[in-house]
Amino acid sequence: MTVFKNPLEGTPVFSRYPSSGINILVAGAGIAGLSFAIEAHRKGHEVSVIDRRPHFNDYGDFIAIQSSALRTPEKWPGFMETCRQERIPQIGEMHTHDGQFVGCVTFGLSTIRSSFHHSLLQYAVHLGIDVRLSARVVDYFEHSDKGGVVLETGAKITADLVVAADGIGSRSGVVIKGERDQPTSSGYAMLRATYPMERIRQNPLLTEFLEDRSSTKGVVGPGAHVITGCVGDNVSWMLTHKDKDPDGKDRAPAVDPKESLQYVEGWVPWLAELIKATPEMGAVDYKLLWRDPHATWASPHGRVVQIGDAAHAFLPTSASGATMAMEDAFSLAASLQLGGKHNLALAVKVHNKLRFQRVTCAQKIGFKNRQQYHETTFKPAEEGTRPTFPMVSLWSSKHDPEQYVYEMYGKCANHILSDSPFENTNYPPGHTFKIWTVKEMREVAERGENIVDDGDWS
Repeated sequence: MTVFKNPLEGTPVFSRYPSSGINILVAGAGIAGLSFAIEAHRKGHEVSVIDRRPHFNDYGDFIAIQSSALRTPEKWPGFMETCRQERIPQIGEMHTHDGQFVGCVTFGLSTIRSSFHHSLLQYAVHLGIDVRLSARVVDYFEHSDKGGVVLETGAKITADLVVAADGIGSRSGVVIKGERDQPTSSGYAMLRATYPMERIRQNPLLTEFLEDRSSTKGVVGPGAHVITGCVGDNVSWMLTHKDKDPDGKDRAPAVDPKESLQYVEGWVPWLAELIKATPEMGAVDYKLLWRDPHATWASPHGRVVQIGDAAHAFLPTSASGATMAMEDAFSLAASLQLGGKHNLALAVKVHNKLRFQRVTCAQKIGFKNRQQYHETTFKPAEEGTRPTFPMVSLWSSKHDPEQYVYEMYGKCANHILSDSPFENTNYPPGHTFKIWTVKEMREVAERGENIVDDGDWS
């Protein structure tokens, strides 16, 4: 188990549900894996976690989590209180590239990715969950009654269920679909940087930026958009832009931040100053990778199941990647609770069925938002008003994944066992669900069109 001083020591722990007798191995100690481990522990499952990394030094950028993923963690004593101690605004103000205010975005929780992840890790350790680092998975396998992983050392670990939470590069696709997924470019990339606030304190063009720390600030314009803000004593900016070489490899870990200036030429002057203040070679530029939606997240015997990015990739413009990963975690934990050890495979299939359509619609929001931000001429907000800026939809944020399982498990299980009628109700009302591909989304973007669907996506 990871050993460090845990500030949660002395915090009461939740009462666990009766033991399910299910032994679970989680491969991947990211947001999805740790969220599942904590909630699975609460539901009475026996959980252990492994991760390939020797330590966790995640980037300290912003992360927004919708209310739908926060209802279950409210049941974890002390956890949400710890998360809300972070000094970061919960409101985002959006502006056009020429400085016109157009609206606000309110998040369920706006925080720093590295801090949030660290809180999850601390909480898991506080509960006594075994978290083992430097354990790289090179293969997955299953038998009729067990799932397993092969580590880089050659060692094998088996469990009643293996949860693949090891990201977009997961090797779990081989045992699930017969081949390993090959992520492709979404057509866009992201430049981002974080640096000490001291570097901009003397810049008169950034005085207003520093004085108003009540919100993060976003700027949308032709072909790009930027999210900026103050994170503790640091400044962060993240710029989404067209990928000049979508079929090429990712670039070096560090790039010249001034390369970003070409994407915001002629935009509000303070934005260029914020970028110029970044230390030399202090930015990273990486492709926003994607996999087409795939309806099957579980192996044939139901002993290996994917959650989070291992099952579905998200664009940052969806503001839903972490949210959907956590929703997956809570849905799977509840499904296993209702199914029990003897119906484990069925429980995994129910979870998959309850989640796929919702997640696929949420993924599409990322493309819809990005196209709207980069191609739309937004009208300035009327003086004295603060309209809602389109980013997170009500159909998404009002959901409760744990409660949804409790309400729909029986109907969904009957559908799987006897082909009785079943319809999900957790995606846009009135929408006729259909599969789509990233190729289709890129073609729409290249034509400069908006993505149009039936139903209420508001």
